[in-house]
Amino acid sequence: GFTCAAANEMEAERFQELAKVMKRKNVKLGEDQLSCLVKMVTLHGIPKDLDNYPKDLLLFLSPSDYAATGSCRQYFTNIGKANLDVLQRESSQRKQLLLEALACLEIPDTQVNEENAEILGRLVCDLGGEYIRSSGGNLLKQLSQCESFLPDQEEAIRSVISSGNTTFGPPVVWSAFTLNELSGLIPVFDHSILQKIPKNALTLWLKNFAHDSPLSREQLATIVEELLPTRHKRADGCPPGKQITEMVLNDELMPISYTPEELQACLKNVSLENHLSQILTYAFSVQQLAVLKRSLDETYPDGYPESLLPKLGPLVSFITPEDVSKWKINSADTLAALLKNQPNDEQASAMIKRYVGFGNALNATALNAIGTEYVCLLNAIELNTIDSNSLKLASLNPSACSQFTKDILYPKAKRAFSDQHSLPAYYKLIEPYLGGAPGVDLRALSKDNVNMSVSTLAKLRRDSLMSLTPSEVQGLLGTNLGDLEKWQNKSPIREWVQRQKQSELDKLHVGLTGGTQEGYINIVTPKFQPPSSASLGAVAMTLHLLPPLLISFLMMSVLS
Repeated sequence: GFTCAAANEMEAERFQELAKVMKRKNVKLGEDQLSCLVKMVTLHGIPKDLDNYPKDLLLFLSPSDYAATGSCRQYFTNIGKANLDVLQRESSQRKQLLLEALACLEIPDTQVNEENAEILGRLVCDLGGEYIRSSGGNLLKQLSQCESFLPDQEEAIRSVISSGNTTFGPPVVWSAFTLNELSGLIPVFDHSILQKIPKNALTLWLKNFAHDSPLSREQLATIVEELLPTRHKRADGCPPGKQITEMVLNDELMPISYTPEELQACLKNVSLENHLSQILTYAFSVQQLAVLKRSLDETYPDGYPESLLPKLGPLVSFITPEDVSKWKINSADTLAALLKNQPNDEQASAMIKRYVGFGNALNATALNAIGTEYVCLLNAIELNTIDSNSLKLASLNPSACSQFTKDILYPKAKRAFSDQHSLPAYYKLIEPYLGGAPGVDLRALSKDNVNMSVSTLAKLRRDSLMSLTPSEVQGLLGTNLGDLEKWQNKSPIREWVQRQKQSELDKLHVGLTGGTQEGYINIVTPKFQPPSSASLGAVAMTLHLLPPLLISFLMMSVLS
């Protein structure tokens, strides 16, 4: 809930104390919050006790800022432990951090030793494929902590692993303990690597370590596929000893015991409803999940009962709009459970329509389920059923939606938070909806010391943004005004700058260029319909009179 607007109400020393408490309590802050925090903390210079502030704060400083506290090596040691994902992966800020780290550690080529890899920490996640290849196994420990990889990084990791020239040796000698150390890299392994790992090592790892690994159920399923026979025999009935009993249903290693054909044969006359929630947490392969879905379809040909819908879990990916049309979704909790499984847009839209079609309101529970991910799918009818009071308890961000959606939601949000209007919290509540705000409301906000981020400014309704003066933009941005220069060549900030007088932009003292010079007029070409034949005569007359009018104007200027 920390905002720049609230920060302005505090004295500098008190604010620094707040920031230190944030570190002690391990508070998770977003990019805008940290950007604001660093500006307020360093308002009167870089504090000498910088290590007492949240580590993520350092992402917005440079090694030179840290000089009073310690060396650049110490700075990047702390950066390596920070949450690097606060910054977007492709951001210039994040790329610059990596370049400065490599320079500080004096890494001239693409080979990184283990000591430097330890210092780089999470920054290793941004090293390109050439660094991974050249460094051999030195980076594997840090790479296993990364959230995701680019294609060239994945290829390089596979190349290093396949070579066997690492402390872990080739995959054919790996144990369950080796897999545990490299668990974060398992999603990168392809079939050529997985098939070389001893099957007993994979099975033991699934049994003893999979619970604590960062892998999702889907990622674990790729290991299950490796453990199943490559050639599936058609099952003529359930094989002896493979009957699905209570004990089997309670065994999380059930997926490795059945080929899809065996699973289908053995599910005959087995009721899954009481065990569905549990077994769908198991690492079934895509083919095995399809069998489970078919089993449910055979049991409930007229549509699943509403009590079953919250239990579908990964089976939601197999659901069709035709399936949804047979369901009764009367509860917002049921809708929430379905959308929690991250269906695709077509599936989600069908579920929301089915829910609303039964006359159910999009209350706070439903709106939180829809969330930012699906709010842009709502049509006019669905948007207009939203009650303003429901938005008070919902967490939505429609900034990526169509202008139509933003224009409907903004007035509702304004009414929802009207009782907070005089409090600093109001801006944080209304901010996600500002893309639908008219110019008059933005001008009012510019007087409230809200410290809007430039990224939010760029998402405002275009006509509203273009109507703002430089002084009004200054009022909106507050402490973030200096960031405007970095955005001046990006649309729509570029177009806003071009509309302003350069003399007014100069008063902001942030280095904006490209405004209108004195004595010039920016002509904006209007969009208009082709003129009718009735108006062509008037246009022709105007064009005919234009030369004499210009000559008269010039003569008067010379004579005066």
